[in-house]
Amino acid sequence: MKHDHISFKEYTMDNLSLPSNIADLIPRDHMAHVVHEMVERIPMETFLPYYKGGGTSAYHPKMMTKILLYAYTQKMYHGREIARQLEVHLPLMWLSGFQKPDFRSINRFRSERMKGLIDDLFREMITLLVADGYVKMEDYFVDGTKIEANANRYTFVWRKSAEKHQEKLQANVDRLIAQIEAIVENEKAEECEASPSWTSEEIRQKTKEWEERLETEPDNQALRKAVKTMKDDYLPRSEKYEHQLHVCQDRNSYSKTDVDATFMRLKEDHMRNGQLKPAYNVQAGSSDQFILGYSLHQRPGDTRCLLPHLETIREKYGVEPECLIADAAYGSEENYVKLEEKHISALIKYNTYEKENTRKVKRNPHHQQNWTYLEEEDVWICANGKKLVRTGTSKQTTESGYTSVTRHYQCHECEGCPFRSACTTSKYGRTTQWNPVYHEQKQKARERLESEEGQARYRQRKTDIESVFGQIKQNRGFRRFVLRGLQKVSIEWGLICAAHNLLKKAARDKQSSLVA
Repeated sequence: MKHDHISFKEYTMDNLSLPSNIADLIPRDHMAHVVHEMVERIPMETFLPYYKGGGTSAYHPKMMTKILLYAYTQKMYHGREIARQLEVHLPLMWLSGFQKPDFRSINRFRSERMKGLIDDLFREMITLLVADGYVKMEDYFVDGTKIEANANRYTFVWRKSAEKHQEKLQANVDRLIAQIEAIVENEKAEECEASPSWTSEEIRQKTKEWEERLETEPDNQALRKAVKTMKDDYLPRSEKYEHQLHVCQDRNSYSKTDVDATFMRLKEDHMRNGQLKPAYNVQAGSSDQFILGYSLHQRPGDTRCLLPHLETIREKYGVEPECLIADAAYGSEENYVKLEEKHISALIKYNTYEKENTRKVKRNPHHQQNWTYLEEEDVWICANGKKLVRTGTSKQTTESGYTSVTRHYQCHECEGCPFRSACTTSKYGRTTQWNPVYHEQKQKARERLESEEGQARYRQRKTDIESVFGQIKQNRGFRRFVLRGLQKVSIEWGLICAAHNLLKKAARDKQSSLVA
């Protein structure tokens, strides 16, 4: 068989001639160049406050920041993986200046140096993106998502369980102390007053008293047994329950392997059994799919996270939005009122917005929204022309101190009404409740949402902030934190957000070059 016309390009692995600049080997639109240029524009003064000086020379903060940001854009989230890639991945090697920090140095920089640095870094990047025209601060699309913690899913503490066990322990302590005091004082046990609550410190003091008494009464077997029970059983358990409730605070649970993580219901439910998992509630705001601010929370509900989130982004990143767009999870009375006080236009649906717009509710003559309210008499007029008079007022105060006032009304003329069976099932007559402040805020929200401009902005929410979470969780596979603890997890999410913005900038630059 002849091979006269076969030819190959010359190939040799010896005497390679490399370009004078290694950067020439990396395409100009490569992510490494985007990361390098952005970090180089950040003033060195941003990094210096987080170094004390003295001792062994540290790796340059800009170099460490570059390799971390680039690694996060390439779905490398673990320190060991980043260290391995520094041996073989050319763009990463170029960004590091061919230095090779080990995984301990990478993890130490991320966990310790980045504690305050990540906030300053993110703020500087947002400032540069705004200056370059990538981001506008007008609209702020906010939403939350739950990211699973790096914690065991099956080792947890429930606050109610700890409270129940603590209550049982208190009863046991009460009985034992009453019994011993009765023996010592030669009184009847039932005459001894029980303490409403014994703290671990009080149990320790009582045990000490008994030990001192035992020195003078060495043959008192009942007292000796009581001291042993208190020291070996009741005191450790009391300290344990107090510690658990202290860690829980106002949360319903926490994970034993990451005590800052709370058990929440996640959308990623592969077992389809509604299993709660240790997680953090991440709140983020975006504009044109660039993340402008973020905050992490330990409570599962989004409603009470909005105002703390806005306070965080104002203090840390200097973001004060003019218009805030969010879904119905944020539509509470307190949020509406506080946003109005801050002069922020809120395009937020309330939880009954969709229901009130249905044909069924609009045509239902027995729904409160179709009744007439007489302000002078403070009564509601039902479909049959009967009055619902005010019977009382209830107040509810949130943990932030906001008080909501609800009025209650009842009809005393339901007897013999032809609409009674369709209107109410109560044997006492139809009742309803009304919150004037919330009602007014809902009316304003409806007007904003139903305006042409409001509809266009609200439609944009799904393609803005929701797509951001989709890109992070689906495209880049970040569904579980690598680090543990609220502070370290906040650093990690900050790197994710910064990496997302750099990827978005690179995509926007590429799109602009194609159009040009």
